[in-house]
Amino acid sequence: MPHSLRVPITNVFAEGGFCARLYLGSHHKPVHLILDTGSSSLVVEHEVYDAHNDKARITTSLVQAITYGKGGWYGPLIKTRVGLGLAGHALAINDAPVAIVSRERTDSFLQADGILGLAYCGLNHAVDMQPFLQKLGLPDNSSYPYFLQHHDDNVSEFKKFIKQYPPTTVTPYFTDLEQEGVVANQFGLLTHRSSIYHPKQYSLHDELVSHHNNHGLFVLGAPHVHVDLYQPPLITVAVHDDKYYNVELAGVQVGNSPLIPAPALAEKDVAAFRTNAIVDSGACAIVLPEILFEQVKAQFKAINPEFEHVLSAFGEYTGNETGIDAKQVDLCQWPDIHFYFLDEQQQTVTLTMSPDTYWQVNAPAHGQISFKICTLTGWPNQVILGLPLLNNYYTIFDRDAGEKGVVRFAKPRALCNEVRQSIKHAFTGKDNNL
Repeated sequence: MPHSLRVPITNVFAEGGFCARLYLGSHHKPVHLILDTGSSSLVVEHEVYDAHNDKARITTSLVQAITYGKGGWYGPLIKTRVGLGLAGHALAINDAPVAIVSRERTDSFLQADGILGLAYCGLNHAVDMQPFLQKLGLPDNSSYPYFLQHHDDNVSEFKKFIKQYPPTTVTPYFTDLEQEGVVANQFGLLTHRSSIYHPKQYSLHDELVSHHNNHGLFVLGAPHVHVDLYQPPLITVAVHDDKYYNVELAGVQVGNSPLIPAPALAEKDVAAFRTNAIVDSGACAIVLPEILFEQVKAQFKAINPEFEHVLSAFGEYTGNETGIDAKQVDLCQWPDIHFYFLDEQQQTVTLTMSPDTYWQVNAPAHGQISFKICTLTGWPNQVILGLPLLNNYYTIFDRDAGEKGVVRFAKPRALCNEVRQSIKHAFTGKDNNL
């Protein structure tokens, strides 16, 4: 019988992105990895994981080089024991693929130790370097530790270098768990914020980690059975392509304003991006194509002309969170934003993002407020539906339902004090069952 378990998560290590604590190798090294439905690799910084002394390590001839919208990395791939969960309520597999970072673009992981990709196999690219390693005369044709010690290329240069060698794909960690019967083929996320909550002007790291506003849950196996976490009904959005969690966005509406049709992907972008929207837990903002972003801002201005000045500080994503004086924003004056999608029967369903999620109070510092909708220069006509939308729901990624899977959304219930304390204790050194 597959497990179903709850894993505490926090947004402190990744500046709003949520991390789970996993345990690597024979020495059970704890690492905090970003939960990212927009990628598929399990990758960790080599400084935090001692692969050399890991008795469970199995070397391979593979390397990975992965780039994101911002950031990227490369490094050798090994297999080792990877577990997660709390004492007495945990799971593990012994030969999980783990990429070890040789080089990365600046701040790819922020203060986290790496990424746990939760998307499908198609994004987990690797290259078999066996022909190259054989020429070097290495006895076991192992990419580790050679590619930690002998390559100083940047990520773009390294990707060009490895194009001459055979490509392959690697089974992602969550897919491994499902295929080995450890968990069912679905998982859930319960999150509250997309920015770190700063309860006072000068907060210590431990204070941020222990604050309940910075907590959430990652639910593996059978997230729908955890009825204390959500209220029916479940709203179902069809996954139209499983490169990412690709969905079809019909339009966006600010308050009661007219519906803004979502732009279609340009023909040249269809092969790479598939649909005009993705559900991405690794994104701490809602990213809109520039034309849609400007139309949304225009609707805000039409509702209240004073909004234009407030929004003037926000626009293109820069990688650094911008905040303004929180006194400039009265959340009661700002409207809900509605997103319209297609379900499994091609009927329209609606998801709603409230002002207290697309605005984040006490972020990026105490007394400030941050707007979590932006645009990204050079990005195609694809909406990235990140944490500000997910924060409004208990979100279930059900990969077995429908032809390509579905994403289900339900109104979350408030966590009881016992669960809140258990999550807090998990990050302050007192693991409890959830």
